[in-house]
Amino acid sequence: MNAATSRARFGSHLGLERIALVCRELGSPQTGLRFVHVAGTNGKGSVCAFIARAMMSAGYKVGKFTSPHLISYNERITVNEEPIADTTLKDLGEKVERACRKVEASHPELGMVTEFEYCTALAFCFFRQMNVDVVVLETGLGGRLDATNVVEPELCVITPIGHDHMDRLGPTLTDIAREKAGIIKSGVPVVVAYQREEAHAVLRHTALGCGAPLHLVAEWAYEPLGWGLSGGRLRLPELSSTEFSVRLLGSHQLDNAATAALALQILRERGWNIDTEDIRTGLAEARWPGRLEVVSREPLVLLDGAHNQEGLETLAAALTQLEEQVGGSGWTFVFGMLGNKDLALLEILLPLGRRFVFTQADSGRLDPMPPEKMAAYVQTRGVKGEVCLPAAAALRSALLTPPVCVCGSLYLIGTIKRDLADLGIVTQ
Repeated sequence: MNAATSRARFGSHLGLERIALVCRELGSPQTGLRFVHVAGTNGKGSVCAFIARAMMSAGYKVGKFTSPHLISYNERITVNEEPIADTTLKDLGEKVERACRKVEASHPELGMVTEFEYCTALAFCFFRQMNVDVVVLETGLGGRLDATNVVEPELCVITPIGHDHMDRLGPTLTDIAREKAGIIKSGVPVVVAYQREEAHAVLRHTALGCGAPLHLVAEWAYEPLGWGLSGGRLRLPELSSTEFSVRLLGSHQLDNAATAALALQILRERGWNIDTEDIRTGLAEARWPGRLEVVSREPLVLLDGAHNQEGLETLAAALTQLEEQVGGSGWTFVFGMLGNKDLALLEILLPLGRRFVFTQADSGRLDPMPPEKMAAYVQTRGVKGEVCLPAAAALRSALLTPPVCVCGSLYLIGTIKRDLADLGIVTQ
């Protein structure tokens, strides 16, 4: 993926001018495609997975665009859950790279096309080539100025908004919500997950202001019925008197499942041929690796990509509940995060940790936080922090004192997943 790798150095500068010109150069591949556009801080990928799997069950050919990937770049662009082939990625990549260079040559004032813009344009080309029925499209960063926001969607979905990318999106939840709300379009229905009050106010105001029908999970009949290591259950009375099940773990995944189910219900009302059993299948069969993922039960090893305040708070709540179920005496954390994060995020996990093993991913969009810096921080809180590199060695050390949770960065999760087989761990 040479072009994408080389373009990563251009960073992530927001704006729609470059992506619009690149798409035009490519013949506007996004036009004629039908989209479900998903923004938010936490839960975007899970909601995309639920929606895509249900629409597959209904017989649709479903494209899905998500980021970042865990192991292979191809994971970002799938059709019916099959990643784009290497040869197709290479061929389309060369075509998109030529378009990017033409735009850069004719509009130097706009700066270089970023890796995410390149990838977004490539995905549009692939989905058009594959003649998909619908694309479940996840935003990369924010919404208003995100490269994906050049589409005209069938439906918008906003998952929980929290504190992340504040250097780019603004210092307050209101600022961040305003950017996420930028995907809302005139007359296009929008499904909104549970939100904090400040975010909810922004989303409601934006939807009302542009005449977008607003559908709130908080006002829908939904009852979570609990979860454990085997998955969770929920009741959606407006769809069926029989309860629904999910494979994904955590009470937050029950909320995500309800958000996806409401989105699917709205699509059905708008003429899509999706029945209740398709929704049931989608919720029950959807997988989303690296999110409270159990990769081993004996010993218990979980991987979770939580990397911001709300994500880590959700993880901490889930681990507290799991500890009661498995009778543990505290978790061993393998932890690594990007260097632009706040060390205070560690405070969320300190009460749960019997051991902290700090490490780093072998790659990432930004430089990693030095493990020594994280260890020194927790030591000021009276907790022993160990440093262990590389990540595989950190997990090997952690396995001496299970249960183990690897978290802090999706890049770290990707690194660990590549090493699981060598450590004798077979993914469940």
